Parts: sequence; structure tokens; C-alpha cells
Amino acid sequence: LGVARMTSLVGETSTVRPAMRGVRVVMPVHNAADYVVAALESVLTDLPEDGEVIVVDDGSRDGSGQLVDEIARGDDRVVLLRNDEPTGVSRALNRGVTFGACPEFVAVAEHDDLVLPGRFAAQLSALRSDASLGAVSGEGRYLGPTGRIAGRVSVGPRTDAEFHRMRDEGREILIPHPAIMYRRDAVVAAGLYDAEFDAAQDLEIVNRLVYSAGWQVRTLAEPHVLYRIHDTSMSFSHIAAQRMMTRYIVYRNHAQLEGGAYVSFAEWREANRPDRRTRWRWYRKDTGALRYRQAGLAWLNRRPVAFAANMVAASVLHPRWVLMKLRV
Repeated sequence: LGVARMTSLVGETSTVRPAMRGVRVVMPVHNAADYVVAALESVLTDLPEDGEVIVVDDGSRDGSGQLVDEIARGDDRVVLLRNDEPTGVSRALNRGVTFGACPEFVAVAEHDDLVLPGRFAAQLSALRSDASLGAVSGEGRYLGPTGRIAGRVSVGPRTDAEFHRMRDEGREILIPHPAIMYRRDAVVAAGLYDAEFDAAQDLEIVNRLVYSAGWQVRTLAEPHVLYRIHDTSMSFSHIAAQRMMTRYIVYRNHAQLEGGAYVSFAEWREANRPDRRTRWRWYRKDTGALRYRQAGLAWLNRRPVAFAANMVAASVLHPRWVLMKLRV
């Protein structure tokens, strides 16, 4: 996997843990000391009796690893692995999935989100009842710094008919990654996460799971996670990178549906550099999307003036985005 030198804070004796665990939750952590304890406790509260949590501390420098280590010492369901230097979210996730004997089902939990009661039971039930499903997820709500909860995170197909319609059209398919659960054989067959797509690793692996490996995915119509919104999630460069990756993934989807060859992301990106006019149009839309996110953060922080100003700016810069989000 090309991962840098790593050590385990709790020792490699973890590899001989019982292999009959039913589900593994992988939590990559990087400098999340303000949130990781609450996030991990929410996972443990909902975790089935035969579940385990693999926390991968990806080169944190703020004491995140020590906080997790304290919990791991008192709860044998938790295994803490540590990367001496940051390797990126994809490699951290891959290490968590491939560590030791991975159970039949593997879920992802973010280092700052909160798992809602019933998530794991509902997802295990869905995967066990439909052998065609490679991954499922659930809806979410937004959680602000003051504890205010608002909005709704809901993307991806919720029915068999909706999934097949999206797939037949070659569309990008995404189910909420902060609440995703995979069938282990599906995510391994798909090739695990690709570090080249760290800005959109969730979208890339789900589409590879569908279009390359032939699995179905589904979003369950119930809330499974509180998605924490804070200043560090307001990244403009992240939005811009995601746009190029999304366009490439759609191109790759269509090529796979047609049975044709396709080039690598690096080759495609070099051949599809946008002209000045296109770059300006994307900049305007990306700025509008960012302003909408900032409006949401202002709403969660109970700042009505900032909320109104950002909503007006978002509506002017990218009205279609705002209308689509409001419908959700």
C-alpha cells in the first residue's frame, strides 16, 4: 500500500485477537483531539457485541493518539494503530481494513462525527438480507460547533430502480461516506482506496465498486450520523479538486459501461485542462458552493446576518446548487 513506517501504540498482539468478530469499524484520525473521544464513544455505544474498532492515528501531533490509547486500554474492542507520519486518509483507511483478520463487514466512522443509535444494526441487516449489495449507508444531520443540529445529508440511490437508473446512465454514484458499511469481499475486490483521489476517495471507491466490481450500493432512509461542520471543513481547494475528480469518474464510468479503454486520472487531467472561460465559470460555481457551506455553518452558530449574507452570495453565484440543496 506504499504506507510509511508505522507502529502500533497497543502492540502487534492485536493480530491474534479472535477472528469471529462480525463487524469492524475503521476510524482514521488526524489531529482531532477536540472531537475524537466523543466520536469514538458514539461508535462504541452503538457497536454490536461482536464488533471491533480499528483506529488509525495518521501522524497526529495534537495528542489524539494518546486520547484513543486511554480508551483502548480499558476496552478490548478498540485497537489503536499509529503512523509515525501522515500518509493520507486513503492509506489510513486501507491499513484499518487490511489489519489482521478482517470480519465479513467493515464500516467507516469519521474522527469528528457522531454515530446515531441503530446505525450498525440497520446496516448489517440490509447487507445480510441482499447479497447484491456491496455497501450501504444512511442519511445524516449537520452538527454545529454550538451543538445545534439542522439540515439533512441525503445522497445516493435509495431503491433498486433508482440505483439501476443511475448506473445505466453512467452517473456518479455516492452514498454518505461518514456512515458507510461495506461487505469486506466487495471493498477488497474493488481494490481498496486509491490515494490519488484523497480529495474524493469516497466517490471514487463507490463508483469503482459499482462500475468495475459489479456491486450495488444503497442509502438507507434513516439518520445514522451527525456530520460535524466546523471551519476546517470549509476548504475551497477541496471543492476545486473534487470537481476535476468527479468529471474524470463520470468519464471512466461511461467507458466501462461501453466496454472501452480509459486513461489514468493524471493523463485525463492533462488532456482536459479547462480554458480561461471555463475556469472562471467553475470558480464562480465553486465559490457559490463554498458560500452555501459557510451559510450553513453560520446558521448552526446562530449568526443570522452571516447566514443571510452567505445565502445571498451563494444564490447569485450558483443558484442551481442552492435550489438542489434546499430540495434535500
